[in-house]
Amino acid sequence: MKFRIGLLLATGLAAAVVDSGAQAPAGARPARNTTKADVERTLPLTCVQAWTASGRQYPQMLATVIMLAKVSLANRNLTFPNTREAGEDAGKGIADDCKADPDALLFAIVDKHVRRVARAAP
Repeated sequence: MKFRIGLLLATGLAAAVVDSGAQAPAGARPARNTTKADVERTLPLTCVQAWTASGRQYPQMLATVIMLAKVSLANRNLTFPNTREAGEDAGKGIADDCKADPDALLFAIVDKHVRRVARAAP
């Protein structure tokens, strides 16, 4: 598979999720400037399809992963730890799982790692 999200995704997710307010309580919008149509369009994509839809551009792929992470956090009433390590942990897990199974649903992978790293909202 030729898309490169590995450590870049891990590091980017760490910085972006923590800096963007993904730790906000449930009920918050999934992402700034994100519409319901954006979320609905992204939910059924596999890792490869999401990478292609991103134009094979890292910033767009990262934005997709962050949007899906925020949906997972809101739906599960979780908060994301406000640490770079938590973002790196989730990002590395997402990247590794997408590499291992490029045809897996990206949201399923993101949700798995958000649940693994996040904690219940206060």
